[in-house]
Amino acid sequence: MATQTITLRAANTAPDQSFEDLDPVDDIFDDDVIQKVTRGLFSYNAASLATFFTSSAQSASSGQYYYDVYDKAGSDSTREVQFSVAYGHALGSGSVVINAVSNFVGSQDTPSRAIYAQYVQTLLPSTQQKFNFTGVGDENSIYVINFKRSRIKDLVDPGNFELNLRSGSNQIRLIDDSRDTLQAGNQNSEFFNIVSGSLSAGIVVASTTRTYGRVYPERGVIVLSGTQLDSASAVGIVANTNTGSNVNGNNAFKLFTYISHSAANDPTNGVFKARNVEEVKSTYYFLRAKNSKFNFSNNPSYVSASGGINTLREPTFVNNPKAYITTVGLYNTGSEMLAVGKLSKPILKSFGNEILLKVKLDF
Repeated sequence: MATQTITLRAANTAPDQSFEDLDPVDDIFDDDVIQKVTRGLFSYNAASLATFFTSSAQSASSGQYYYDVYDKAGSDSTREVQFSVAYGHALGSGSVVINAVSNFVGSQDTPSRAIYAQYVQTLLPSTQQKFNFTGVGDENSIYVINFKRSRIKDLVDPGNFELNLRSGSNQIRLIDDSRDTLQAGNQNSEFFNIVSGSLSAGIVVASTTRTYGRVYPERGVIVLSGTQLDSASAVGIVANTNTGSNVNGNNAFKLFTYISHSAANDPTNGVFKARNVEEVKSTYYFLRAKNSKFNFSNNPSYVSASGGINTLREPTFVNNPKAYITTVGLYNTGSEMLAVGKLSKPILKSFGNEILLKVKLDF
């Protein structure tokens, strides 16, 4: 069976036998409606994660700053990073001084101070130097969960994540307040407050009285208040945050421990749940194979090996050539392929018929 590939490109290029130009008015349609597609944020589009692993190679080096969290053990070659955990302190507490620049508190070069400064620069306006949470005010101590960038797509789906922390027999469940905020008409909010609650039951403690931190959906970052977590009666996460202590509290790993213990002790409700959102815009290309075009094949078997390139292998094709269209390629003005698609089944093309194909390109 002879096959044929339709190759089309944008207009304003010299015509030739291999391409068919597209008219930007009649053949191309840009859909202005942006579709939002939500999927599970973790590997294989899973909406929840129940197993958590770190790498022992991190403990002596980058572990002072953060830990990458994997979905599988180190012996599994298919494991992937899901998110990272870190601890930051505005004055550098909870970690060991790297370069003592002076004897004054708050001027020590420590990993926790570097982490705090990094997220201040990334998440806060230039006029704000500290995180501020309802019920706490200016916060020196923060825990951070940073999702792997490729997993959040365009953003973490507000209202569709739940973080569970467990210490001993005590457990706290955290969600964002986007359900209430979005109802108030703030769909474009840069962040949402993290409050006590669950996806199934909703908010337990009103965000106006107490928050545990913030989630920044477009950044894929969750910032938790160290003060609130350390004093939370439900968990009692105690970080080594004595100012100027010069002691490695390993607080990032503590956060990892409370996340993993929650899922291990409560595989149904204690897992980490999250979804992402991808905004998809579509362009439609209408490809017209007119009756006089694309009736021959560039397959070498289409012509006779002994008769030369002008001799068709099938005698009945001499006055009525036929081919089967199987592939569509979209090219730019430089004849460079930008996209290719396969038809579900070959379509017969001859002088006796014309074909209209609609190609939907999402990006």
